[in-house]
Amino acid sequence: DYFLPNSEGEMALFQSIFGCGAALPYSVVPNGVDPESLELADCTNHDSAFSECVLCVGRIDGRKNQLNLARALKRSSFPVVFVGQAAPNHSSYMEKVRRESGPHCHFFGHVPNNEVHRLYRLARVHCLPSWYETPGLASLEAAAAGCNIVVTDRGSTRDYFGDLAYYCEPDSVESIREAVDRAYNVPRNERLQRHVLDNYTWEKAARKTAEA
Repeated sequence: DYFLPNSEGEMALFQSIFGCGAALPYSVVPNGVDPESLELADCTNHDSAFSECVLCVGRIDGRKNQLNLARALKRSSFPVVFVGQAAPNHSSYMEKVRRESGPHCHFFGHVPNNEVHRLYRLARVHCLPSWYETPGLASLEAAAAGCNIVVTDRGSTRDYFGDLAYYCEPDSVESIREAVDRAYNVPRNERLQRHVLDNYTWEKAARKTAEA
């Protein structure tokens, strides 16, 4: 009777796939973050080895495209941190990502949420060069924590981040590397952080759902 897509782009895709001729009733209920969890993250100096790192949070699998990210940053001089376990049936992909990674890459596997939030606070850039995102909870959380973000140009990422993110083509190692370099070499984008905290929290998502 009523649709609750995560973005305008997702609703357009739904109507296109299912051939809906008439306009369907809907309200966009975007994904969100929990600001309190991010504020509680404790950035202590024993994590200084990963300060100003490039961070990638997400399960390790083909859709998330960590392999091209590893290739893009293989010769980087800054630390690169991957957080996440291999998805089911993707252990061989995980091994390939490890083989393609440079000496500054670190793999943390699964870590508790409070540790992920601490890493968001420490990182300079968060990169999620997936083949498709809507827009990726990790990107929202990283932006809310103050990271500059690099995201795929496929999916509904622009619906959320507009011109405040750095976009990359997931099939181009050069595009990923250039986007990360640009994001890394500018000050932290406080406009992006405020944009996410003002518009994309779970409280706002709950209110929009109740209104719908």
